[in-house]
Amino acid sequence: MNSPAKRATRVLFWDIDGTLLVTGRAGLIAWEEAYREQSGGQPFPPVRPDGLTDHQIAAWLLGHEDHTSTPGADLQAQAAAMVARYEAGLGPALPLRKGRVLEHVEAILASLPSLPFIHTSWLVTGNTRPGATAKLAHYGLDRFFRPADDPSAPLDGVFSERVEPRARIVERALAAVRRRWPDLHPDEALVIGDTPHDIEGAHAIGVPVLAVASNTHTIEDLQALKPWRAVPALPDADAFAARILARE
Repeated sequence: MNSPAKRATRVLFWDIDGTLLVTGRAGLIAWEEAYREQSGGQPFPPVRPDGLTDHQIAAWLLGHEDHTSTPGADLQAQAAAMVARYEAGLGPALPLRKGRVLEHVEAILASLPSLPFIHTSWLVTGNTRPGATAKLAHYGLDRFFRPADDPSAPLDGVFSERVEPRARIVERALAAVRRRWPDLHPDEALVIGDTPHDIEGAHAIGVPVLAVASNTHTIEDLQALKPWRAVPALPDADAFAARILARE
């Protein structure tokens, strides 16, 4: 599938892990504990969760490997229980690994309110809301995704809520922003993410992607899926603003 056409970007949809920050795999500590608790002490299986939603990771650990489907109520309930255990363990796990905010992220996020052509900047992520909140608060980025007049408000965005294809998260986000700006076209939104799943989920509903090879996937991996652009890392704030204004 080729990249959807892109107009000047009005709405930004941000992935978290590998795009805004890296946790040093602290999340795996929480997943391992959640899996041990729910499986009765079974050894943690080999797993590479990059790009999967939190609920998809839980479902995978429970033996559901089809990331394109939405399973039934029994597996949904089991996955939700494991995700709740993971959320409880994530906050304590984050200080145990040396993570970091990726280069230029804070400067870009700080610059967005001054860009008159940007309607909104949201998290659109496979993290759950509690998981996203724990990560962004730990690394000091949560302030960029809360209302300026209410720093205790929930994070702005759309999050993993159940086991479902990742495209459903982007679809819900697009529907939400179009309720506020009904004339917004999908190609005026832009997903910024670092995995093939980010690209495939956005393309499925006609949203272009700026793919960032800043984590485990190479730029060649990402280019193979034909995002609007693939870059080795986020550029500085001025270059980022110029890039998202581009039309093509």
